[in-house]
Amino acid sequence: MIHSDGTPVPPLPDPSFCEVDAAALGLEGPRLSYMEAGQGPETILCLHGIGANSMGWRFSLAGLSDRARVIAWNAPGYFLSDHFAAEAPVPEAYAAVALALLDALGVQGPVCVVGSSFGSMLGACLAARHPGRVARLVMMGTSRGQRWKGEEGRAAMLAMRQASVAGGGVALARTRSEKLVAPGAGKLVRDLVQGMVAATHPRGLLQAARCTDQVDVIADFAPLIRAPTLCISGAEDAVNPPETVGRLIAAAIPGAEFVSPPGIGHLPELEAPARTLDLLRKYFLGA
Repeated sequence: MIHSDGTPVPPLPDPSFCEVDAAALGLEGPRLSYMEAGQGPETILCLHGIGANSMGWRFSLAGLSDRARVIAWNAPGYFLSDHFAAEAPVPEAYAAVALALLDALGVQGPVCVVGSSFGSMLGACLAARHPGRVARLVMMGTSRGQRWKGEEGRAAMLAMRQASVAGGGVALARTRSEKLVAPGAGKLVRDLVQGMVAATHPRGLLQAARCTDQVDVIADFAPLIRAPTLCISGAEDAVNPPETVGRLIAAAIPGAEFVSPPGIGHLPELEAPARTLDLLRKYFLGA
């Protein structure tokens, strides 16, 4: 298969698994799952969104692995990673699990981090709270979290997410996938997004939803980020609109850059892999 931008659609690596200290990390079990490709002087950690998983990074896993070790995690509660014990984990808890994954895989020192949507919020938390572990940061579908919306807005968002996932992952994919991409996204992209979202576990999604409900990236993390940062918000992103979310986050992070590619919605990594890979190669690898 060929993407509409000319990029071949690569196969996904097999899922891999590792063990972490569940008790120390607040997990119900020690298992984390992830996908991995490549090797090189740089390690790139890919953090998925709230209704996604490592499948969303198929183009990045293939397209960056000639120059880097690319690790796409599955957050607690996603794609066979054990859940958090707490039903409202804080972002620092996800960050601690991400670092435990890197440690379990023998990755030392700073890494490049790219996060999509909820993953961009976690990337900001990592960069703010653990600056020695993040060399460069890319935030895509850039998320601010929900706290800034006030009580009424937060309650409405949580209610929407609870209703959307009440019927399970397949129903979620059928009803929500269209909202994640630009109106002009073709059938191939829509099929990739729907297949990814269908794997979502309702409990894992709601734990992540309660996490983001507590956060305002601009107030909590942005001023503390010292890693070079690039924010990518598709011009047609209806989830986190670029002018009211992404651009403001970039302005709050010292020295951050902001780009808003036309014709792209919430998922640049799947909607426009050629353009996205070009940005990531230049930003992370200088290529």
